[in-house]
Amino acid sequence: MAHSARASLETGRGSFVTWFTFLVGIPAGVGALVLIEHGPWQNEILQRYVQHLAEQVVVLFFFCCLAALIAKLLTSLKERYVHTQTLLPAWDGKPLAVGEVSQLQQSLHLVWDSVKNTYLGRRIANVLNFVASRRSAHELDDHLRTLSDNDAMAIDSSYTLNRFLIWAMPILGFLGTVLGITDAIANINPEQGGTEGISAGLTKAFDATALALSLTLVSMFANSLLEKLEQGLLERVDHFVDAELAHRFIRTQSDAGHPATLTPALQLLLEKQIAGMARAEERWAQSSPQQQQEKWGAALQQALEASLTRFGQRIVETEKKLLERHVPVLDALTNLAASLKETGREHQAAIARLTDAIGLSVEMISKVHTDESQLLRLQESLNQNLTLLANSATFEQAVESLTAAIHLLTTRVNPSQAQTARIVPMKQDAA
Repeated sequence: MAHSARASLETGRGSFVTWFTFLVGIPAGVGALVLIEHGPWQNEILQRYVQHLAEQVVVLFFFCCLAALIAKLLTSLKERYVHTQTLLPAWDGKPLAVGEVSQLQQSLHLVWDSVKNTYLGRRIANVLNFVASRRSAHELDDHLRTLSDNDAMAIDSSYTLNRFLIWAMPILGFLGTVLGITDAIANINPEQGGTEGISAGLTKAFDATALALSLTLVSMFANSLLEKLEQGLLERVDHFVDAELAHRFIRTQSDAGHPATLTPALQLLLEKQIAGMARAEERWAQSSPQQQQEKWGAALQQALEASLTRFGQRIVETEKKLLERHVPVLDALTNLAASLKETGREHQAAIARLTDAIGLSVEMISKVHTDESQLLRLQESLNQNLTLLANSATFEQAVESLTAAIHLLTTRVNPSQAQTARIVPMKQDAA
């Protein structure tokens, strides 16, 4: 039923919307154009906006889009009506065995003709067929998420025709504008002159774009409202399935991640365990409660003692293994500590030598500073001596110059005295 339900929904809903769109939309558009041109809707403004062929095609596309939206609205109303019907028997909240899924399928089959083309009917049929085919509720949650995603994609793809019509209307409007401008330019007569004809032609050309854009806005608004309505219906379907079917069946241990089928050896082991439990129950029923309690107490005590013994042995073995594993690590750490200690000593000796060398360097630097100060003092004394020597040489030159000047003056005044004065200095020089 799952495959037939999916096929019937896709083909039924798609074909209904498609034929309703064209069989109702095109006649409605043609009728609207006829009423505007020749019927009671005659109006100069309306007739102005439907004169061009592109404008008439835009009107036809608009009515086709409205027809598609009306068809989807009818299917949405049918979906809302299905939600008011009783599709499954009442459930008290207790999980049911997987074998009772056939009863739910029979209950759904009674109303199948009225719900086979709805999202809710298809979702319920798919869930019931999934559980019946696997005889288990294992992976049911994943299957529910997959069905929800598929329905969401189906709703989105069902608006492909509407999106195409809404996209095509403004394109046709622009095409009509381009053709109108072309006609206006072609009708220009240079002999007559004037621009009134060109203005009228351009006005009619831009009317196509105005008409297409206005009808596109109306179509987009109606399309968005209807899309939100269908998304709300799909959320109601998800909520109904989650409340009525997601937890309706018993989840066995195999549903929690273990294989649903058992191997022959495991099946035989389970049968033996069940038989042993049955014999134990019989013995329990035959024996008195007091004796049974004593036996169970002794058995429990023995089991506890054995468990404690095994636990102590495992602890001892674990300690031994840990010690064996940690001994190499401790040895390595000891060797590392010893090497670090030796390295530290070497570093300390090197630092001591470096400190001594630094001390010697400091002493040498201080001596260099002392010698430098002494050299500076010697240099100052030498400079002073040189200055004194320079001054003494200058003084002797000045005396000689003065003596020469005196001799010169004496010679000019009295030559005899000048000769005598010349002899006197010569004597003094000899002395």
